[in-house]
Amino acid sequence: MSKVMKSGFIFILAVVMLITGCSGNNEQAVDNKGNEEAEPAATLKDLPEPFGIKLQDMDGGGTLKGQYKGKKITVAVSSGSFENAIKAVAPYFEQVSGAKVEVQSIPSENLTDKVQLDLNSSHIYDIIITPIAFMHGFAEGDQLKDLQPFVDNPGIASPNLDIDDFIPSLLDIYGRYKGKLVAFPYKPDVQLFFYRKDLFEDSNVKAAFKEKNGNELKVPETPEEFVETAKFFTKSLNPDSPVTYGYSTMASKGRSRWLWINRLAYYGGTNVDENFKPAFNNKAGLDAMNTMLEIQKTTPKDLLQFGWDDANNFFATGEVAMMEQWPGLYSVIQGDKSKVKDKVGFAVTPGQAPTLGGWAIAMAKTSKQEELAYKFIEYVTSKDAELLKVEHTMDPTRKSNYDRPEVRDSQSFYPALLESLKAAKILADTDVPFISAKLNDIQEVSTHSVLNGQTTPEEALKSMADSFETEIGKLNLSK
Repeated sequence: MSKVMKSGFIFILAVVMLITGCSGNNEQAVDNKGNEEAEPAATLKDLPEPFGIKLQDMDGGGTLKGQYKGKKITVAVSSGSFENAIKAVAPYFEQVSGAKVEVQSIPSENLTDKVQLDLNSSHIYDIIITPIAFMHGFAEGDQLKDLQPFVDNPGIASPNLDIDDFIPSLLDIYGRYKGKLVAFPYKPDVQLFFYRKDLFEDSNVKAAFKEKNGNELKVPETPEEFVETAKFFTKSLNPDSPVTYGYSTMASKGRSRWLWINRLAYYGGTNVDENFKPAFNNKAGLDAMNTMLEIQKTTPKDLLQFGWDDANNFFATGEVAMMEQWPGLYSVIQGDKSKVKDKVGFAVTPGQAPTLGGWAIAMAKTSKQEELAYKFIEYVTSKDAELLKVEHTMDPTRKSNYDRPEVRDSQSFYPALLESLKAAKILADTDVPFISAKLNDIQEVSTHSVLNGQTTPEEALKSMADSFETEIGKLNLSK
């Protein structure tokens, strides 16, 4: 995924041993006098070169000079790629700061509950990394530290921080809550539009489309163009289609609502307004629902059973012209068994308002090492240091890194990812503190009932809105 680690086997082994030492078990070496010593950290001259880029700013703009020696911070992360991404950067922070970073890995299914428990009572974690909607819940509960005073303090913040370099939508939606800067963006995520580039560029296909529809075949930008193109590529509606289905996605329970939400903002709706009132039981919500039903006519018959793996693997068979999915689909379509390898293009979802996911990094309000915790957050999200996480599926959150040719050209979907992140307006998880998961379930039941023909769009929208008002009404929330 990147052009990193040009050093030899000995260096790689040393770094692996070093990172393992940061896994949270706090093991220490013992010298020949029986005294415990911290394991040696890598020197900055040993830095890897992600994407072939020599990292220049790995000491916090000169603000990290070993002054935190003897101090420790604890970071709570989800197991797997998040854990690995943090461990890829932590050794360098330890060396320049003098501090110890303890990484506590938590299975993803337990992350939110365990973090909430700690914020309520245990107070072990200094830093947490969670999905955005849950982060906002912690902020509503006044459990996160406002980072703005640290950003504004020239005696603490790195001169190279450049907070305006974060993609604006990420900083505003991920980071800000009720006038406070409660987090920094960490892992961006957004629904992308994947399309069969080979079909869209085929002269015979283009001629057939123009003859049938009277206009040029192009990557659809509006819902109307989306429906028209999907129908052209569906054999049941157009026997001359070069593929069986015009469109596919995930639509099993827990995932179906995004097929609707990807158009909701285009028509002028959203999940909840600034006062936490449902904002979809209107013409915008209805138009998005009707578009969803039109698109369903162009999908596989098993669509409502498609989960993540099912949908991705089906698209890789080459039977589908277009798909909306999270960026993780890329690794599937580029796999050795994929029949569409190097045949797929990438764009913003039709309607130009894709569903936004993502994770943020924040400081617990009860941290006893506030300044050190801030410096770590600043460090791992800095322009240079964030490149070390990209190898672990954590795409960049900064505009300047997408501007680096080495980074931009490393993944063919990166230009579309950047544009999609800029255009996104609605979060994948309904952004209401404390009950986000419950509201997601409400939307899923209603959306699924429309897709399987049990209820009309009008009935589903009213049911959703009524349930939203009931559940949100139990809380005491205000913007």
